[in-house]
Amino acid sequence: MKENPHKHGYFVISLDFELFWGMFDKVTLETYGKNVAGERTVIPQMLELFKTHGIHATWATVGMLMTRNKRELLSLLPPSHLRPIYEDMKVSAYTYIETANIGDDEKTDIYHFGPSLVAFILETPHQEIANHTFSHYYRIDGNDNDISLFARDLEAHNAIAHTYNIVTESIVFPRNQTNDDALRVCKEKGIYAYRGNEDHVLYRPRKDSEQSLLIRAFRLLDHYINISGHHTYQLSKNTTEFPLNIPASRFLRPWSHTLRFFEWLRLRRIKNSMTYAAKHGEVFHLWWHPHNFGINQK
Repeated sequence: MKENPHKHGYFVISLDFELFWGMFDKVTLETYGKNVAGERTVIPQMLELFKTHGIHATWATVGMLMTRNKRELLSLLPPSHLRPIYEDMKVSAYTYIETANIGDDEKTDIYHFGPSLVAFILETPHQEIANHTFSHYYRIDGNDNDISLFARDLEAHNAIAHTYNIVTESIVFPRNQTNDDALRVCKEKGIYAYRGNEDHVLYRPRKDSEQSLLIRAFRLLDHYINISGHHTYQLSKNTTEFPLNIPASRFLRPWSHTLRFFEWLRLRRIKNSMTYAAKHGEVFHLWWHPHNFGINQK
């Protein structure tokens, strides 16, 4: 079959912008605080690179970090009976707020407040602020949570976004946990696109407790050796219903001192998939968290 000389590939970039709201249930500030603090310098560097190279990127931003001070944060919290219930309540941002030593504003707390960084993003051409839920909401980990609680969370995100004159039209689900009920709510809230998971058993949406060591090990190996495929796709196949699924192709792992000798394999894996997308007129979707590059920034 003759190749279409006019088709071209698409390079999509999305970032999960969370500060410590996306990590408090996994690590401590003592062990990971440098990565989060490093976002203050690495985000401007990323934005400068995007500006220089004309890159349009989507920043899926946790609503809580968009608040300007603790008073504004607390004013947007739902009453206790409208908060999600998890099998392990330690993953709830609302439980965390009650026990964490959160400062009054960005000047006193660089780990939880990021309005100046949001402003940097908005000031940079071709950057989009997307929804990453208000509270880094885990849809699948919920203990039979009423879908109305998820809807309430999106409304809180919309409320803080509107104070920046932002109308969010796309979403990235925290921990990539999504299901049909959540997508229906997103459609009702005017969200037209989301980042879906790679089409492979290793990456299907699952509870965090179901992320076994074996699955994690194979996913790690997949970053260096092509186990699961390129995960590129034709855009036309994803435009039949809303919200549109723009699946991930590859998570951009940060440089690792432990795995530094295999760095060439990691980069080759990414570039091979990008080349495949370019040659076949398909989409390659790369994503990461800014805090992944808070250290070892060079």
